[in-house]
Amino acid sequence: MTFRFHPSFKVLLFLLVLLSAIILPAKPTWALSYSYVTFPDGKLGIARPDIGVNFMDLSEQLAPVSYEMYINNKLVNAVYDPNKTQYVYHPGNDLSPGNYAVKLVFRYDGYQAKTLEWSFSILSGAASLSAGSTAEQRAGLQAINDYRQLLGLSPVVFNNALNTAALKHAHYLAVNKIDPINTSDSLHDENPSKTAYIGKSLADRINYVGYGKGAAEDVAYKRSTLVEAIDSLFDAPYHRSPFLSPDMTEIGIAKEGDFHVVEFGYKSPATSQLVVSPSDGDVFVPTSFDGHEAPDPIRIHPGASYPVGYPIMASVTGPGISKTTLQSATLADSSGKKIELLQNQASNDDHLDTEVILLPAVALQADTVYQASVKLTTIYKDGRTQSFDKTWKFRTEPTPGIGSDKLHADTNGYMLQIGNLGLIRQHSVSFGLDNNYYLLDQVRFPMTRTPYIVDGTSFLYIRDLAAALGATVSWDDSRKAAIYKKNDKTVTFFTNRNVYAINGVEYSTGAPAQLINEMTMLPVRLLSFTLGAKVDYVDSTRTVILSY
Repeated sequence: MTFRFHPSFKVLLFLLVLLSAIILPAKPTWALSYSYVTFPDGKLGIARPDIGVNFMDLSEQLAPVSYEMYINNKLVNAVYDPNKTQYVYHPGNDLSPGNYAVKLVFRYDGYQAKTLEWSFSILSGAASLSAGSTAEQRAGLQAINDYRQLLGLSPVVFNNALNTAALKHAHYLAVNKIDPINTSDSLHDENPSKTAYIGKSLADRINYVGYGKGAAEDVAYKRSTLVEAIDSLFDAPYHRSPFLSPDMTEIGIAKEGDFHVVEFGYKSPATSQLVVSPSDGDVFVPTSFDGHEAPDPIRIHPGASYPVGYPIMASVTGPGISKTTLQSATLADSSGKKIELLQNQASNDDHLDTEVILLPAVALQADTVYQASVKLTTIYKDGRTQSFDKTWKFRTEPTPGIGSDKLHADTNGYMLQIGNLGLIRQHSVSFGLDNNYYLLDQVRFPMTRTPYIVDGTSFLYIRDLAAALGATVSWDDSRKAAIYKKNDKTVTFFTNRNVYAINGVEYSTGAPAQLINEMTMLPVRLLSFTLGAKVDYVDSTRTVILSY
């Protein structure tokens, strides 16, 4: 599940008018407003935190004419960053355990000076922030930025405090063997009675490491690589939500055992923006979603069951947004056939505010173009409303997993294909007769059964072919036939007769399918007639190449 935390306080500074010889402020004529977050706060487990204030929603782009920061009444060398509208002090040495009082005095030209005060404490045994990263963490960062590039969003960078929070929380989950499946233990809450506790909630834990901005958290419990876990988080709609934010700027990532933790850090939003996923023009979108997410997105849809189609999301982020409501949504295939959508939004899903989740009621067809459309109304905290609408197209992947593999292998190449070729796709599949794998669009997949050669005729396993060509296969034992289906085409391969059938019409063949070790094997020469693919054979490499 994803949790989000964004503390802020609202302040007003009043513009004062000075009258000739009178050194007294007149009544304010108009207000300068902003929100702010002080950091750090509470009890810290790190010895050298950054100390400062983040300002947000500043109504004028002003720079301070003067400012001073004091820690325990001692002036320190704080700096002002106009790009971040942030005052910050970076301690040169570790702070001793104990309590610290901070005071910031600042003034804008024409405005009365303002003082902000807050406090924090350094715990005994406080450590340093995690300053480095492992190859696995860097691969995770790249995977997240691959998705950001696909969505047209800016890349994110590591933040040492968030990395530390992720590492410590992953360690807590692993060392305590937290089991979210068979117990009521949460992946997002820590218990102070357990080992390696640093804070009950996400807010407590980011305070512990001295992080002073808005944050969200994804956690996956999965036996996999970190990149595979990130792919799973992106596929799950509630956990995909942080990936879609234009205001996410930095992250922390950690893996320990089967626990994968991602901490997301945010800047204050400047403008309202709609982001949709799958992205416009994507050509390798998964076809289905099997659930395994808490909360369960279909829990509010009686009668719905998995698998459903790949989740579609629309997210509106911006300053002062209260919630986003869905006015209408459609999904249709290339023939115009409408697909039923299960709709989750703020009005019926207590885990959504500014996002909308659309779940196709059934799995989508492989290698098929779909058109999606949404109309949304965003409601602001001040009562204003704003309309958003978007119509876009995407294409599903021909076989499960190829999209994420291609995206992570060469994101720039992936994006160039989208830009240069659009939704028009021609796929190439290579089966090496001496190999135990095949290549689909240059991505390697394992063969279930290696090619079989008898009397000079080469045979390929039908389920490997179906996986490569985006089809399904079933077995009809009464007819001893394998049933191959793709879109509106059904091919019946008989293993006890010298015939095959296309959409019920039988055709004779001198090279029928064969049942070998309980597996239906198809002769290469039969493929072009039955599957609608162009078939070439490269004798020098003993490779069968199918183009479709």
